[in-house]
Amino acid sequence: MPEFAADQLGVQRCGIFSELPEFLRSFGVDPKPLLEKHGFACGDLDDRDRALPFASVVRLLDDCARVTENGAFGFLLGLRARIEHLGLIGEMVRSAPTLGRAVRAHIENHHRIVRGGAPYVVEQDPYIVRQKDQTLIGYRCLISGLPSLQFLLASVGAGVALVHELTGQLPKEILFACSETAVPAADEIRAAVKPARVVFESHHFGFTYPKHVVDLPLPSADPVKFERTMKQVHGYWNDLEPDFADQIRRLLLPALHAERAHMHMVCEATGLTPRTVNRRLAEQGTTLRTLVNETRYSIARQLLRHTHLPVAAVAQVMGYSEPGVFVRAFRQWSGSTPDSWRKSLPRMPAGPTQSTTVV
Repeated sequence: MPEFAADQLGVQRCGIFSELPEFLRSFGVDPKPLLEKHGFACGDLDDRDRALPFASVVRLLDDCARVTENGAFGFLLGLRARIEHLGLIGEMVRSAPTLGRAVRAHIENHHRIVRGGAPYVVEQDPYIVRQKDQTLIGYRCLISGLPSLQFLLASVGAGVALVHELTGQLPKEILFACSETAVPAADEIRAAVKPARVVFESHHFGFTYPKHVVDLPLPSADPVKFERTMKQVHGYWNDLEPDFADQIRRLLLPALHAERAHMHMVCEATGLTPRTVNRRLAEQGTTLRTLVNETRYSIARQLLRHTHLPVAAVAQVMGYSEPGVFVRAFRQWSGSTPDSWRKSLPRMPAGPTQSTTVV
């Protein structure tokens, strides 16, 4: 199955990364050589609205964790995020009527500030959300072939910090789709987010809030300002407007987990007929089935690479009713079985085969 090149979807608004040089100095690391190694000057991060190459940011964060010898580097950097880092989109989400509306507005406009990853919401996932009153906010990378763990940790940390600023509340659970051994400084994460529960070996990178929190009015709600900034945001970084196939990929992230990755869902979300959806995808040389399979393949590899989840659990996340069907599909995509593909990776430290919840 074809890979997405890092340059294809590769833009990241500077935002929180304006904090990176100072954060590196707090570890006793001179940021200049590290930034230059990845093609940045320190001044490049001064403008929060600056568009940065997505792949370079991802590789830079991975290098920062190595140089600082802190496996939680990305998450701890993310915790420094503030609404002001989002610029105009931050003004929009701050003035939203509820947390749920703020999150949806951010997701609807996320493509204007990032091309390479995407947030999503899952509310009724029988495999992931264990209690019916929980809402999960997650994040995935849309491209493969990058050392994305630290970037995903940063995305989760930033989400936790931003929602806390809006509501004054920490999430119920913070989820990491990686083994605890992949984040050697996990204790720092636990200390930073008490009393939230930290869950490794999850199916998601994200966090959960009780639904009643998501539905509460925000203290900063301003309906007039919300409508005004919504209109302003629509003209924001319009050169990043995603093509139709990329829009569908973003729709598929929560849909796959909720077993709703079908034409009806796409038509409902886009307001288009099946014939129009098929025609527009055909114009880009693809089909809905191809995009579903590409997205499943990408998520499956992330879970196989970063977690010790059994293949049957990964198949369940992908919406397959039987592990054998997933194994056959994965072999068709990659040329090998999920177990063989996982064994071909650099050796990962041993870990549990079940999800581990740490209080």
